[in-house]
Amino acid sequence: ARPEGTNGERVVILSGANSGGKTTLIQLIAQVCLLAQMGLPVPAEEAIVGPFEEIYFFEKAAGMLSAGALETTLKRFAAIASNPTPKLALFDEIEAMTESGAAAVIIAGLLDLLETQKDTCVVVISHLAKEIVSLTEGRVRVDGIAASGLDENFNLIVDRNPRFNYLARSTPELILKKLYQLSGGEEKKVFGEILKKLESSPFR
Repeated sequence: ARPEGTNGERVVILSGANSGGKTTLIQLIAQVCLLAQMGLPVPAEEAIVGPFEEIYFFEKAAGMLSAGALETTLKRFAAIASNPTPKLALFDEIEAMTESGAAAVIIAGLLDLLETQKDTCVVVISHLAKEIVSLTEGRVRVDGIAASGLDENFNLIVDRNPRFNYLARSTPELILKKLYQLSGGEEKKVFGEILKKLESSPFR
């Protein structure tokens, strides 16, 4: 069975709001797969879970990797991409491994290789979804978790259910607005200046 609005894609890039729940979502995907394969109940009204022989989870990097750490990461990618074993591969904002242009090319190449493996499923969280998908040659879907604003307590208003075939913005301006409203003194001035610059920027 395919979710309505999808076309059997096995490789998905998840875009969307900062603090919108993207990392929590792929952690939940991993937990559901592990629980199902152990024969245990899963936290869902309905779940269709294919058996995977291997499950990989690449956590978000704390910063740009050193040359040695980048080399190790690329070797791990190569090991996954060259192994046709049925697998689930989850990647959380791995673009931090190097500068953004090169990272988009590396991730696109990895996804194209994984997409050719018919029993492999992939979810990549990335703020470079637009750049990556423009570089891929296989069937790669972009889904999004969108934020629409802040509530009266300055919490993000987010629809945490991803929209299929939807590129969602990161909306860093909402995080800055929250910090601006909740801070005072010199910090408030700093956040105000950054917010003003961001709102007038073409990269917004």
